[in-house]
Amino acid sequence: MRSISAVTFDLWDTLVKEIPGGPERVAQIRVDSISTVLEGAGIAHTAAEVRSAYDKCGMFLELTWSKRRDLPVREHVLFLLNCVDAKLASRLKGHEFDEIEKAYAEGLLKNPPRLLPGAKEALRSVRSRGYHMGLISNTGRTPGYALKMILAEMGILEQFDVTSFSNELLVRKPAETIFRVTLERLRIPAKAAVHIGDNAEQDVEGARRVGMRAIHLIAEGAKPSKAADASTASLDNVIELIEGL
Repeated sequence: MRSISAVTFDLWDTLVKEIPGGPERVAQIRVDSISTVLEGAGIAHTAAEVRSAYDKCGMFLELTWSKRRDLPVREHVLFLLNCVDAKLASRLKGHEFDEIEKAYAEGLLKNPPRLLPGAKEALRSVRSRGYHMGLISNTGRTPGYALKMILAEMGILEQFDVTSFSNELLVRKPAETIFRVTLERLRIPAKAAVHIGDNAEQDVEGARRVGMRAIHLIAEGAKPSKAADASTASLDNVIELIEGL
């Protein structure tokens, strides 16, 4: 009888990766879209003002994230609008605010990340062996629902029984809660699960603290985490590593 019955994966830099210049392009897509909605609402603000507010929002989010906390995307948008004008949100009609929130949340869909080599094959291989599967991802400005749209387009969303996104649970890896909630949804004890990810603190140490095993996917030039049960530079041998635990 095998000791592992569930496998969870990190998303960013484990299964997908931003294309070069992607974050800046997505930022501009969001700023342009928000400016267009404001213009249509008859609210005069320059794109430079919106971009400045966008950057201030980013600094606020980085501070929040550093405390292992997360926020619903609506809170991002409210903070951004407040940085443009403290009364701006109250001047918008409901549908106009919704348009801005949608433009902000779904900006990445217009310049999506790329699927990393071997990721789709690794997921299919794990699924074919009968493991329960979960995705545990910290989110940035793109909420979980939009990320799932991208993963569905890539053809990998269907591989997961459970997806856990930090903006939905309001906590970020390496906080234990996001791992525990995922295990509860999978109905699998921590000792029977392994998490695979690239970040030594968020993925390896976070998983190990709740009693999961951890496989460290090592980026080029990085050192394997001493806390990991196994490490690899590629997902190509992920089945062998899982079954060797």
